[in-house]
Amino acid sequence: MYIYANGCSMTYGSELADDPSTGVCLDHEYRWRYSWPGQLRAMLDADGVYNDAMPSGSNDRIVRTTIDFVARWLQQGLSPRALMVTVGWTHPARREFHVAGEYRQVVPHHAYDIRKLDRLVTAYRKTAVSREEAEDRYVTQVASLHAFLEQHGVAHAFFNGILVPGVPEHLRNTCVQATLTGDVFLRPDPADPAMAQFVRRRPNAVNVQHPNETGHRLWATSMAGHLGAENAEHLESVGHASLDEAGLPVVGGVKAVRRHDRKGAERIGRFVRSRRTRSRTRRSDRSDPYIYP
Repeated sequence: MYIYANGCSMTYGSELADDPSTGVCLDHEYRWRYSWPGQLRAMLDADGVYNDAMPSGSNDRIVRTTIDFVARWLQQGLSPRALMVTVGWTHPARREFHVAGEYRQVVPHHAYDIRKLDRLVTAYRKTAVSREEAEDRYVTQVASLHAFLEQHGVAHAFFNGILVPGVPEHLRNTCVQATLTGDVFLRPDPADPAMAQFVRRRPNAVNVQHPNETGHRLWATSMAGHLGAENAEHLESVGHASLDEAGLPVVGGVKAVRRHDRKGAERIGRFVRSRRTRSRTRRSDRSDPYIYP
């Protein structure tokens, strides 16, 4: 079994820090191993794991990159029964736009240092941000990805990484709501509708805004229980030789994240005390920010 994980900063492993001086993560393999997907791999004795999450990542990106990964997996002749897709959905207010030759993840209330992107986000914020549209888009994306994975026989499990709007009234008591409340969706407790609420209610499980190693371990334990040992055993082994041939790591994922938020350095500086450490943090982490927006 190979685990593919996607989501936002809650899955990426933001604020996991292996450097006591700067308080940031300088070793990506450390983050891949101790964020919940890596810990879930160890708990289930899976063949490998790929953490495709991104800080400030949008649901638009989750759908696009997950479909891309699964399509390439199948194209290389790997068995759909050897893949487990896990997704932590984020707030639908976040969007993805293709600007200046790249996909950009944006939060509508942020300002951006690429002029074209900033103008687009400003116009979007003033004219097109809508809670109703965001709710519709969220449930449509969840239902669409669920249908795609089912169509190709790929096992999957969903949850909300952070609190999201509810199901629109016109879609309640339909097959769409059934998808969001069925067995595929993990909600440990009514008081824990999302991973963020789950870890914040556990002692010593959060750094500043994101789970620490303990928080990720607790969430991985919940995921393992949700998936169930019997279901996991039904999945086929892909084998390390097949992974090597397909160019897939045993433990890997997104390495560098480029954000274009003018306020990024200020946010990074808030979480460390000394001026010297703030300076080191900005230099070392500017190209791979770990702060939840």
